[in-house]
Formats: sequence, structure tokens, C-alpha cells
Amino acid sequence: MKIAVRGAGAVGSTIGRIWHAAGHDVTFAARHAARPRALAAELGERAHAASVAGAVAGAEVVLVAVPALAVIDALQAAGQLDGRIVIDAANSLERGAFGQQQLSLRSLAGAFPRARWVRAFNSLNVNVMAGDNHREPPWVLFLSGDQQAKPAAARLIRDAGFDPVDLGGIDDSQLQDPGSALWTYPLTRDEATALVARIKSGDTAAADPLTAPFEKFRDHAPDDPAFFLAHLSRAVFEAGIWRAVDAKWDGIREAFHGFDPAQVAAMTPDQIAATENDPRVIRNKAKIRAAVQNAREVLAVLDSYGSIRAYFASFPDAHAASADMRRRFKFLGDTGVWRLLTSASRDIG
Repeated sequence: MKIAVRGAGAVGSTIGRIWHAAGHDVTFAARHAARPRALAAELGERAHAASVAGAVAGAEVVLVAVPALAVIDALQAAGQLDGRIVIDAANSLERGAFGQQQLSLRSLAGAFPRARWVRAFNSLNVNVMAGDNHREPPWVLFLSGDQQAKPAAARLIRDAGFDPVDLGGIDDSQLQDPGSALWTYPLTRDEATALVARIKSGDTAAADPLTAPFEKFRDHAPDDPAFFLAHLSRAVFEAGIWRAVDAKWDGIREAFHGFDPAQVAAMTPDQIAATENDPRVIRNKAKIRAAVQNAREVLAVLDSYGSIRAYFASFPDAHAASADMRRRFKFLGDTGVWRLLTSASRDIG
């Protein structure tokens, strides 16, 4: 299949590489030509760089992988989209100069009615797509949109190593919008179909983005408390700077004794000060001290409940658990709880 990838950032380059490895002909295009040229040179045969209009002109499928606020401009520069399948992988909600900007698939279909629109490749974090493609059993990628275009999009999802689950038509794309229960949460097919059925039945708890990862963690978390402390600490360190944490995570794990709660809780003031100057870690004193204090709180939880799973089982729902975690643990807000639960649930696998 001949594919134009509009956008050469993390999402566009990741998906383009995966499709190229699957045997597709991929042409990259971006506002600045240097990155598409570098990708084409890196990948070699069947990889190309072109202007936006040039890439689209020769394509059967167009992947839009640019920030939401840039989608309209990117497509206006693309030329004729008549009959082409356009896959919207952009996050439809982004903070702009005037607050939150909503960009629905319905509005895109209205602005470019000759294209055949599908939303896909937006429901998993790009790091998951890069690292867990061809995992067995595969994670799900949701799709929604034009009925005639979805079979090709589903094929491309399978070629990328994921399992397509169809949510419905263009207006059903809101189910995979940012902040929804289906967004950036890794699911197997059985988990995904069960959750979608609950959401479509009107189950308000299932539609809450915290519920599914909370239930998975509550029911299947490993007994090792270091697993919980690792994900808790990652949520703390990722606050505002998640990309930097990715690069330093191995060093952070080493500096914090593999996240063994007893060893971290026992760190002396001198050890904490040394960690604050350790180039392997994010040298934020507040976050480092929060990690140590949180380890002590994990020991208190274990003393009171016996295990992390028993602690989570003591709550009636995800929001009660979230409120208690935000009270107990330092440097952990609403987003941090969400990051903790979704990343932990992904690693439970």
C-alpha cells in the first residue's frame, strides 16, 4: 500500500517505521523537510520524502500525525484528497492560545468531505506503539469512521502488530477522544470488547477513564510492593517532564534501590543529598524527597492492609482509591494517579 505520513514527529515516524517494516511504501512529509529526508535515508528502499502535496498525490492512504491545532492547515496544503483514506491520529483536544480546542472527526469530515475519514492510531501512547508492537496477545487499537475506509485502516493496524476494534461510525470517534476510558489505555481484545460494551450500554462507571485500570490493578496486581512503588515513583517524576524521565528511568531505578520500599524508606539524609546530586536521576529535590516519603507510606499501607492488592480492594471504586492516594502520597495529583494506574495495568499485561 502507498502511504503518505503527514508529520515526522514521534507519532508519524513511529507508525511510518512500523508500516515500512511491514512492507508498505511510505512517503514522509512535514513542514520542515530535514526530518522526512532523514527518515527516508534511514529506512532506505520504499521510504521517501516529499512535499505535502507531492506525498498525498501518490498515496492511497494519508496518515495525519500532527498536533490538533495544525491539522486543518496541514490538510489544506495537501491538495486534492478526493477518494483517499485519511487516518486521523492527531489528539483531538489540545490547549491553544484561547484554551481547549476541540477537533472532532465529524468537523474534519465536514471540512474535507471528499476524503474518507477514519480515526485510528491515537488510542495508545507512542512509546507503547514503538515498544509493544507484535506483542502476544496484541494490544488493541480502536478505529471509527467511514465504513468503506475502515477495512484498509484495520489492515494497517494488523500490519503494525496490533488488534483492530471497530467502535462504529464517524460520530462514534468521540469514544476514543483524549480523556476517554479508551484513550492511551492498553487493552487486549477481550478486555476492549467488554469495556466498549459496558460504555455503550450506558455504564457511567465504565466510561470513567480511571475505572478499567483501577479494576485491573485491584484484581491482578503482583504481590511485589516494589512494582507499586516503581509506578508510583514514575508518576511522581513524570509530572510535567515525562520525556526526560524515559531517558533516565534506568538510572532512577538504580538510585532508588530497585524501588524496594524498605530500602528506599531507610535512605538517610546523606544518601538523599547524594541522590539529589546524582546525574543519573532527575535532580528535583522535591520529587526525590517525595519518592522517599512515599516509600515510607507504602510500608504503612502494607502494615495496615497486608498487601497492595488488599489496599486497593478496600475501596468501593476508582475515585475513592484516587482520593486516598492523593491524600497519602506526595507529589501525586489527578494526572499522576491516572498515569500510575494505566502504566501499572499495562505492565500487568
